[in-house]
Amino acid sequence: MTPVTLAAPAPSPTPRNVLIIKPSSLGDVVSALPIPAGIKRSFPDCRVSWLVTPACADILANQGDVDEVILFDRRLYGRMLTSPAAGLAFLKFCRQLKARRFDWVLDLQGLFRSGYMAWQTKAPLRAGFADAREAAGIFYNRRIACRSEHTIDRSIELARAVGVDARAEDFHLHVDPAARQKVEALLAGQSVRPGQFVLLFPGTRWQSKTYPARLWREVAQGLARDWPVVLAGGPAERELCQSLAGPGIVDLAAQTNLRGLSALISLARLVICCDSSANFLSPAVGTPHLVLLGPTRPERTGPYGPLGRMLRPTVDCLGCLRRRCWHDSCMQWIAPADVISAAREMMAAAKT
Repeated sequence: MTPVTLAAPAPSPTPRNVLIIKPSSLGDVVSALPIPAGIKRSFPDCRVSWLVTPACADILANQGDVDEVILFDRRLYGRMLTSPAAGLAFLKFCRQLKARRFDWVLDLQGLFRSGYMAWQTKAPLRAGFADAREAAGIFYNRRIACRSEHTIDRSIELARAVGVDARAEDFHLHVDPAARQKVEALLAGQSVRPGQFVLLFPGTRWQSKTYPARLWREVAQGLARDWPVVLAGGPAERELCQSLAGPGIVDLAAQTNLRGLSALISLARLVICCDSSANFLSPAVGTPHLVLLGPTRPERTGPYGPLGRMLRPTVDCLGCLRRRCWHDSCMQWIAPADVISAAREMMAAAKT
């Protein structure tokens, strides 16, 4: 998918201290990577902080353009309506944000909670999307109406509207060398060579985006006839990946942290996934990827850049954006034979 051409930025005062609010999920966090790079290009002496959940923080640990990671304890603060202690902890957190005296806050999440935290900083510039959900826009003093549709391009457009020279080519994730070495050793223990395996991510957060396990099994077994197949995911995908393992199919689910996961993706010859974090991590580390899409829309969260390709079924309700579906039709109509054929084409093209 080719990034859209973005309008020239509007002039804005020079910031010294900027906060990016993009707490979760992992794919959403990765999608905002061009923003700190753009801030540093535009304002080299500016300090960049990023508010993120502990579950996603590890992915930012080696990003040179991020000076500070501020942890947002979503599990704790999510109980503040029923727990006085959690409510007091959240108020303390907001006071600490205000004490940091940010010049700019860019809310790239666009929800009530993220907008409220932006407002609590009392920063002179609090920018967010004009179409932010949950009435988050009431907390901004600069609401940006974006023409772009893809989530990466929307973040870039918002940043450029306030004077940040953010660019699509800044969509890059640094792979930690130490994590890469550990993953190479992990692969060597399974007799798998870097650059010579297909990496499958069977899991997703939405039930409706999930490709059925029986179809993943056909894909994995079909590809394993030609190349080693590696299965990956977090603890939630451990049971699913165990059920798919077999001859020529190696299960590495929940065996790496996020830095190790990005290293594993960078070492693959091809990634096959649904609309999940791997859909964003793969282009960020420069790995070809095949994405299976059903209820979500490619113009918003589809493959980004020249290394991605997608497969979609032909059904009337395609792109419904429903998290749950009673008939689960769309993903089941992506034939394993089509996935295997597309993967073979991409593996051949990626040959070095």
